Amino acid sequence: MEKRFVFVVFSLVIGVVQSVNAEVPAIFVLGDSTSDVGTNNYLPQSTIKANFPHHGIDFPFAIPTGRFSNGFNTADFLAKLFGFKKSPPPFFSQNVKFSIKIRKFRGINFSSAGCGLLGSTGQTTNLISLGARKFGIVSVPALGCCPSQRIYQANGECLEELNNQARAFFSTMELLLGNLRLEFKDIKYSLGNMVDMTLNVIDNALAFNFKFVKTACCGSGTLNAQGSCSPISDLCSNRNEYLFWDSFHPTQTASKLAAFTLYGGEPRFVSPINFSQLPDA
Repeated sequence: MEKRFVFVVFSLVIGVVQSVNAEVPAIFVLGDSTSDVGTNNYLPQSTIKANFPHHGIDFPFAIPTGRFSNGFNTADFLAKLFGFKKSPPPFFSQNVKFSIKIRKFRGINFSSAGCGLLGSTGQTTNLISLGARKFGIVSVPALGCCPSQRIYQANGECLEELNNQARAFFSTMELLLGNLRLEFKDIKYSLGNMVDMTLNVIDNALAFNFKFVKTACCGSGTLNAQGSCSPISDLCSNRNEYLFWDSFHPTQTASKLAAFTLYGGEPRFVSPINFSQLPDA
């Protein structure tokens, strides 16, 4: 049976292998801490981990899996929307051959917290040479609105300089994808504008049932964002009402909203098609 490739890129990448009957037989996730499902647990030298409480407090059985979240992240929810019961496991979690992992787990998650955007780590053309033809891309969010940045503003508002950099990054991605499309005529892509998605939620917080968009749920200090989330951190009880889990990362509720917007959202948030349209594009 013919296979198609869909690569979803969260500032970095999620890839989906697609068959002609619109069922997705395998998904590959490449990204940073927003889509890490525990890769860093298997990296002894990594100091950036989330395999301890309060992380995972709303995950089944309250297990801290290594996700920087109180529960599932956006990659998890997208995998479910693509038809998977759960996300693929971290690349290093199974000591078996790569081909066996693909068949057994229907994909792999390569995401790692703290990974970079250097040329050596962002080889889109290498993915194309390996057969990738469909890309779902998620730009960086409105970074200046993270609690970690708001604490530097006297009024606790967003740091617009960082938001402008995020907008510039999105514009660069648009240009890059347009150029790739000219060079590789058969690729298809969907680009999520996470800056506008984030700001839309912040500006209309109550419409999305968020009461707290400036303060982190888990942390310490000003806006609960001066200290990282840990077993001794202050922890909110009404986590569904918070946009941010810690000083950088979204809550499970926010991640689910992002996934649904990417999958079925309107053109101002995801274009030229949304993620649900990629398999048949």
